[in-house]
Amino acid sequence: MDYSCICGRRFATERGKKIHRTTMGCLIMSSQHQHTAVADKTLKNQSQVQKHSAKEIQAENRGDVLRHPSSDKHQMINFPPASSGKKWEDLVSKIVLNLDSLLGKSILDHKLATFVDIFYQTCLETFGAKQHQTKCLPQRSRRLLQMGTLRKKKRKLKKQIRATSSEETNGLLVIWRQLKARHSALSSAESARKKRSQKRKNQERFIRDPFQFARQLFQHPKS
Repeated sequence: MDYSCICGRRFATERGKKIHRTTMGCLIMSSQHQHTAVADKTLKNQSQVQKHSAKEIQAENRGDVLRHPSSDKHQMINFPPASSGKKWEDLVSKIVLNLDSLLGKSILDHKLATFVDIFYQTCLETFGAKQHQTKCLPQRSRRLLQMGTLRKKKRKLKKQIRATSSEETNGLLVIWRQLKARHSALSSAESARKKRSQKRKNQERFIRDPFQFARQLFQHPKS
């Protein structure tokens, strides 16, 4: 195995090469060569960093054209139904044009960071935001409204009976009994309706899962 020196001479042993480098000054030449190589590598890295930074600045300038949403919370988009093929094709064309014009030849990180915003803004400008519909509270049935009206009338008659004389009490009691009978009939009908509804729900639960329904019959109610 040969051991070569930086000056070009070759030696049979490593010890001979070290003696030669020490006596002839080749060791100093070797260290200067290493420093020169390190300096060249550093300059090359700096030039690459500057070039990379220039690309990032150019991509950021292009990204300024992108219009971000006015609020942090995105609005829901009023997308058309899936059967509207023409509208979806137009949307795809607009997205492709916007991506080409806004991203261009920017770096990959910038493309990944702005792709979603471009996609969302294009969809929002094309279809618009979805309008939130206020949920209507469930209305009470006509029977329940009548029962509430009868209860108010019964309370009012009770107060009148206590405040009036004995001569008018009999007439007010007759009216109160009529209201009570009407209220009782409506209450019985409402109770029967609830029982039918509960029976129908139990039948549906039993048909859906008989084992689960039977298991719940023997479970203690949670306190």
